[in-house]
Amino acid sequence: MILAALMASTVGQRRVYRRPMAWGVAAALVASGLTWWLLQTVLAAFRGYGERPEAIVSLVAIGVLLLITNWFFHRVYWTDWMANLHARKRSLLGSAVAGQFLGFLTLGFSSVYREGFETVLFLQALVLEVGVWTVLQGVALGMIGVLGVGWLTFRLQSRLPYKRMLVVTGVLIGAVLLVMVGNTVHVMQLVGWMPLHPIQGVTLPY
Repeated sequence: MILAALMASTVGQRRVYRRPMAWGVAAALVASGLTWWLLQTVLAAFRGYGERPEAIVSLVAIGVLLLITNWFFHRVYWTDWMANLHARKRSLLGSAVAGQFLGFLTLGFSSVYREGFETVLFLQALVLEVGVWTVLQGVALGMIGVLGVGWLTFRLQSRLPYKRMLVVTGVLIGAVLLVMVGNTVHVMQLVGWMPLHPIQGVTLPY
């Protein structure tokens, strides 16, 4: 959706600017993959500490999810970010040709890597809980959905119901946040960072 907004005005003679932005997007995807590998390597080095790393990563992931949720409840988060990207694009369109390629490449990179970094950070908590393979299957399904939306947007020039899509996404993020908070509290109780408060006479199925 960010790319669709940035590329909306790059039509006609300005269509050539889409290519460096696409290269920047590709570089951002590679950088997100490298970030995934780096975080996995760091977490593997701390496996000897039991479930403490999972508790810490889960707290960071909750913070990231709260930041994303803030986007849905405060339009300033989304508006300011997009306004900054559009301002950079206007500046590049009026600059010298020599610096335009690198500028649009950087614009494409920064618009995607910011989201990629947040996503990779969030996924680490899920990896510690259910394993890499299960999470990667979910990532693959998500990428299929993203590619489908991208194909509809760029190839068919379809006007998608973006506002409704954002509302549904916000509800899903809220559900994930609820579950993640519960799991994080449970892990923090297991490592002794939070007290247990048994409810007498209540037995819940596992």
